[in-house]
Amino acid sequence: MTHQGVGRWALGVGWALCVAFCATDSPAAAAQSADKKPAAPASKSPQKSARSADGAEFDRLLNAATEARKAERWEEAIALYAKIVKLRPDYVEGYWYQGTAYYTLDNHAQCRGAFRKVLQLAPKNGAAHAFLGLCEFHLKEYDRSLQHLLQSRVLGVGDTQDLGSIARYHTALLMTRIDQFEQALETLGEFANEGNDNPRVIEAMGTATLRMPLLPSETPPERREMILVRGHTLPFAR
Repeated sequence: MTHQGVGRWALGVGWALCVAFCATDSPAAAAQSADKKPAAPASKSPQKSARSADGAEFDRLLNAATEARKAERWEEAIALYAKIVKLRPDYVEGYWYQGTAYYTLDNHAQCRGAFRKVLQLAPKNGAAHAFLGLCEFHLKEYDRSLQHLLQSRVLGVGDTQDLGSIARYHTALLMTRIDQFEQALETLGEFANEGNDNPRVIEAMGTATLRMPLLPSETPPERREMILVRGHTLPFAR
């Protein structure tokens, strides 16, 4: 399994899990709620008129961005959400949807920046920590990646089971890399409890059992068969 192969396992998670952040209202509903104002008198001040115009532009951009995102027109969606957060810098969902779109496009550097903004505004969002950790993994910022992936496990990722599984897998890989083999095996054992026998998980189990502090991309090809055989022999890999 190559480093790119690991990435393929995670590809598409970004757009499929976009709803993870919005545990209550959707972005559109939240925007509509934020834009509700008391009835104004017939004669509006210039300041109120400006706010009304900003609200209308926000709604227009949000509707266009939502349509582009649902149609998987990722570049268009990213550009529209950039305009939205420029208009409202505290609109956290805008950074979230930018990040998940960047993740889907394998643009991990931009994805990292977007999720850093999410966490500035929502520091206890476990799913954002998971996405940030995954981006950092692909950028080979392994120490930071492990920190954020572990934090996502502490905080939880809500009902986003796929994101949780991918974050857990990468957490185990990074634990193996720093010689925390028992912790890695304990983490990977959670997959067995769920009946998950993904070949990548089996390979990771074999690597940790053989005490090889290597990522899948670093494993010598001639040793891969031995690793897989060892992974399959483990009681919790059956």
